[in-house]
Order: sequence, then C-alpha cells, then structure tokens
Amino acid sequence: MVNNFQTVGKRVIRKDAMDKAIGKALYTADIKLENTLWASVFRSTCHAAEIINLDTSEAEKYPGVVKVVTAKDIPGKKSFGALVSDQPALAEDEVRHYGEPMAMVIARSQTTAEEALRLIKVDYLPLDPIFTPKEALTPDARQIHPGGNLLTKYDVENGNLVEGFSHSEIILEETFSVQRISPGYMEPENSLARWNADDSIMVWVSSQQPFHDQEIIASVLSLPLDRVQIISGVIGGAFGGKEDPSLCILAALASYLVKGTVRICNERKDSFLAHPKRHPAELSLKLGANKDGSIVALDAQVFMDTGAYASYGPAVGGLLTETVGGSYRIPNMRVQTSVVYTNSPLSGAMRGFGAPQSHFAIECMMDILAEKLGMDAIVIRQKNILHPGDQVFTRVVVNETANSLPRILTKFEEVYQRYSALPTKPGRLSGVGFACAAQTMGLGAKVPDSSTHRLTWLPDGTVRLHLGAPELGQGLATIAEQVIAEKLGIPYSLITTAELDTKTTPDGNVTCASRMTYLVGNAVSLAADNLIEQMLDHAIELTGKSRQDLRYESGYIIDNHDQHISAREVIAHLAERDITLQADGTASFPYPPESTPQHLPIGMPHVMFVFGGQIARVEVDPELGTVEVTHLTAIHDVGQVINRTGVEGQIEGGVAMGLGYALLEEMPIKPNGQWVNSFTEYLLPTAKDMPESLDILILEVPEKSGPFGAKGLAEICLVPTGPAIANAVCNATGKRIKHLPIKPEDLL
Repeated sequence: MVNNFQTVGKRVIRKDAMDKAIGKALYTADIKLENTLWASVFRSTCHAAEIINLDTSEAEKYPGVVKVVTAKDIPGKKSFGALVSDQPALAEDEVRHYGEPMAMVIARSQTTAEEALRLIKVDYLPLDPIFTPKEALTPDARQIHPGGNLLTKYDVENGNLVEGFSHSEIILEETFSVQRISPGYMEPENSLARWNADDSIMVWVSSQQPFHDQEIIASVLSLPLDRVQIISGVIGGAFGGKEDPSLCILAALASYLVKGTVRICNERKDSFLAHPKRHPAELSLKLGANKDGSIVALDAQVFMDTGAYASYGPAVGGLLTETVGGSYRIPNMRVQTSVVYTNSPLSGAMRGFGAPQSHFAIECMMDILAEKLGMDAIVIRQKNILHPGDQVFTRVVVNETANSLPRILTKFEEVYQRYSALPTKPGRLSGVGFACAAQTMGLGAKVPDSSTHRLTWLPDGTVRLHLGAPELGQGLATIAEQVIAEKLGIPYSLITTAELDTKTTPDGNVTCASRMTYLVGNAVSLAADNLIEQMLDHAIELTGKSRQDLRYESGYIIDNHDQHISAREVIAHLAERDITLQADGTASFPYPPESTPQHLPIGMPHVMFVFGGQIARVEVDPELGTVEVTHLTAIHDVGQVINRTGVEGQIEGGVAMGLGYALLEEMPIKPNGQWVNSFTEYLLPTAKDMPESLDILILEVPEKSGPFGAKGLAEICLVPTGPAIANAVCNATGKRIKHLPIKPEDLL
C-alpha cells in the first residue's frame, strides 16, 4: 500500500536519545534535592510467619537515624493493591513471603540506614510455607489469606465439549509448565518524596500509572487527592513490573512522617524478592482433532501461582484464559483457570500478561498434533487459523486484521526451506521450529479504558504535548509526536513533550496492554483536529474572510484565493491578546455492546487482536545439552508503522526477552531456602545469546479504528519466541520438552 505520509512510517530520531546516550537524562534516582534523607527497608527472612514482636529500639538510637517506621505509623489505609487491597504497605501481624517489607529506617545517609537495619530484631512464629497452587488448594492447606487460597477462578466454555470429543478421531492430553521470571529492567524501583510547607507532598516515581499512585498515596496518608502531586521521571524500563506502587508509597510515607525529603531505591535483591514477576503456571490440555488435522475440541485446566498477594493476578488469569486457543478456530472449547495464593514472591503484570504462558502450551500442542498425524506443522496451522468473521471461544468475532495470519504462514514456508538447507556445525544437531501468536489489545470489557492528552500551540510555533501516560523507554512520546506532526502537517522537530505531572497533565491512564499507540494516537489526533478548528476560527479576524473561505494545510491558513498566512503568525497574534490555543483529546477503547459478549467476568472479553509469528533455527550440542539459536525470523503485523526504527527495536527486544524465557531465566528456590535474587544466578540473555541472523518482517494490515491504521506491538513480539525455540529443539533432537526454561540437563 502506497501512502503519502510525511512523518508517519519514517525513521525519526527520538528526542530523548542523546540525553540517554550521554547520561544526561534524569531518572528519578538522579534527581537531586537539598537535605534529602535516605530510607531503607527491613524485610522478612521468613516465607511465612506470624510476627510475635518487632523491636526497633536499638535502630532508633543509632547515630544518624531520623526515624524508624512500622505499620502503626501509617495514618490512613494500611493496605493497597492493584485489583484487590490485600497487600500491606508494611507487614504488621504476619509475613507471607520472603523479603516482605516490615519496617523502614529513615536516616541521613544510605550507609547509616542500612547499618541501622541490622539492629532491628524480630521474633517470628514460623508457619509452614506453601509454594505451589495445587498444594495451596488441598482441603487441609493453611489459609494464606482469610478468604482462602483460591484468589480467582475462571470457567469459560463455548460449544459442546462432550460432543466435540465424541466426534474427534484423535485425542491428545499433555501438561506444560512455565517458570517464574523477573522483568529484569535496568532501573530498579525507586522513588523520591518531598513534603511541602503548605502540607502537600510531591512524589517522583518510576511508574506505569502515576495517577493511580496518586490515589493510593492519598489513601495511605489520609490526604485529599489535590495535596498529592506525582511527577514521572525518566523511566528505565518497566515491562509491566512498574504497575505496582509499593515503593512510592513507602517514600511518601517516610516524607510525610519526617516532614522532609526522602529517597528510597531498591537494591537488585530487593527487586527480585518483593516486586512482581511473570506468573508461573501449569497448563493441562486435552485436544480433540480429526485425521485431516482440523481441531474439534480443546479442554484446558490451568493453575497460576500469583504468590503472596494478588497484584494483577486476576487480570492476568483472565487474559491467559482468553488466549489458550492461540490463533486457532476451535468450535468446542473450555478453559478453567485457577489463580492461587502461595508464599512465593508475588507475581503480577509482565509483558504478554498471560499470553506467553498460554502460547507455549498451545503452540507446542500444535506440533505434537502434527507429529501424531504425520502432517506438516505448517499445514496443521493453515487448516485451523482464524479468518475474518470467525468467532473465538469468548464469542468475539475477529475482524479483518486476521488476514495477516495466512501471510505469516506463507512466510514460514519460505523461511523454513531456507533454514533447513543451512549446514550444521560439526557435532551439532539442527532443527527448525515456529509458532504463531495472538495478543489482545486493551484492558478488557467493563474496565474503564480511556486516555486523555493535551496539546498547546506555543507562540514560537512549536506544539507542546502534555502526555498523560508515562513513556517507559519504549518510544511512546515519539509515536505521539509523529502522529501530531502528521495531523498538523508540520515538522516532527516542532513537537515537544512535557514532563508528566499530575498537577498539570490530564489523566492518560496506565501505560500497558498493547494499546498505547492506539489510544494515544487517536487521542492526540482528535486534539490536533480541535487545534486546527480553533485556529481557523481565530484566523477570520486576521484575514477578514468568512469561515467557509478558509482552510488549514501544513502549517498555513489558506483562503479561497490561495493567500497564505502561517500558523505561527496566527499564534503570535493570539499571544499578544493572551489567547492560547489548547485542546484535549480523549480516546476510549471500543467495546460496542452489540458486538461485545456480555456473559463474561469483568475484564473479559478483549475484542481486538494483533497477530504475529516467529520461526527459529537452533543447533544443539548433544554432549553438553546446550542450545544455540542461530537464526530467527520475526513476522509481525503492526497495522501501520509509525516509527520504523521503534518497531524494529521493539521486536528485537521482544525476541531477546522471549529467548531468555525459553532457555535461561528462572527464579527457583535455593537449597538454603532463599529465592534466586541476583544476576549472578539469574541469567538474562546478552548480545552474545542473540541469533547471529535476526530478520524482521513487518506486515501492515490496517486496523480501521486505529491512528492511520496502527495497532499494538509491544507484547506480542516475545510471545511466540519460546514455543518456536521449543519446537525447534524438538525438531533437532526428537525430544519434546514441555516446560520452560529448556536446560542442558533436559537434553542430556
């Protein structure tokens, strides 16, 4: 498709790139304020225990200590939570996981605070910890929370499962499991808070949802909302893990109590132990099919370990439930998902939000089915992929974006032939595997899902964007600036983005769920249209022309005689009269009642999807059991490219994260009873682990309701990586590994 875009689709340079490259960018931990105190957190050394006594007296006497804080010092609500208010800011009666915050030392230096932590004494009554969902659901299991260990249960069915299996010519049953992993972002969680003379508080955060942080801090401190101001610093990665606000709550609490400025920053071990992970899960699939490869029925039983607190567990469970069927048309289907409390570190939002877990299972199952039937694995997928007008098992009808799936499979066929012909290193076994993926967009039906942003046209001709949703490092501000430049027909260089401040910025909602390009792009498009209309209204005075004789085009007001007045001239004229051109734009995620099934729990269903697929070539050393991913092709539909460099970067990063999920990353409990809590033992992929050949194929099947046809990308680009690698390993070795990560001992 040929278009005449001036900015959209181009490789523009991010405006924050140089500052980040030279170390000039101010992350929250870099912000310097006078007389800043330091807070350090005292954490539980038990997985589960009643707190008999917490003695802070010696720490309070330590030179340089300003205050030691415990739960009794909290003036307002003592617990918080993303969806369920079950997590104490500081544990008071019981600890439920290793590393849980119990107290906080505020001191004049970090060294002093950490030294004083060693003087805090605690008497525990240890309880037997529970580490697996199935153990937690046994009849005699200890109740981790008063309401029981089952946090949420989904049971969603469509069609007739009994009839489907009775008509199936082959039935397969397999169980798959995936591990707990950490987001592993470069910037650990941190916050800075300052108490003001007018009894208000300013809190700098590294967060995905500053406006939600504002609400929670106000409730914990028992303050009116307008006395809590949140400012978003530069953010060094998030991947879902910075949707939970625990550290900014503690920074605000410390500042409130000492009526001063306090900084708090997690060490990496603290981040591992006390901040959300991707949910480990066990998925048992029973699949019925005919001998021609067409799927007839699927029954799935899923157990998710949400850890000690809910975080976003219920929502992750819902999305996992929706994506168990992957990219396939399955007429008879049921998924039962149990989201379960344990004494493990809490799990919550992480990139993919349930889809990496579900796709590992369904995509491996597709290859198993192909093997059992003696059919080509691509052909199996071709027989079952979704097409526009098909209904997924939540009864949502898939729109025309499903047209990308046949194109992905055609590319698989081409790349498979090329990869299979490559020579294998001596002593190695080589194999090729692939996986499709379907990722939802949006927060889900019945969940408020609007995003508001503001544009101001300044007298110097630049347009200031007040972006109401945080830029996490993924390039959201750049995308928004490109859309604005395209809509206004002015250079990208003339668009600037202001710092996110809850006092001056509209609420753009949380940055997550593969929906920000869609929502922000649509919102700023509306705001840009509004600015143009305002400018035309005011241009009447300058031109003496009637409104119908004027039009706006590429930064100029043009009359019916082709006379031009620059937008900058109009703005300057208005500035002399103290008139500012400013417009808000609000976009809402569409859940039309006539086409959105209403029988499902809150947050379900999702009604828009993005599709992708990846094909990997691996070489396995049979003596060492090691797996090298030598080649990988990632094929993703983005609707319409906004920033081509950004799209490629997202996919490259997603592949790296997916590779870590497949082969390296896990957070097990060690023989000493502690969880893995450092990068010494937790292995992230590096540049050396990346495929020597990584090809990116971008498809553009427009989403009609998206800005210029664009849709989401950030999450799906890691979803098919794990199962593609697992299928390739099986192709190379003949051994089906049904858990992640795939380790050398599995292959030896």
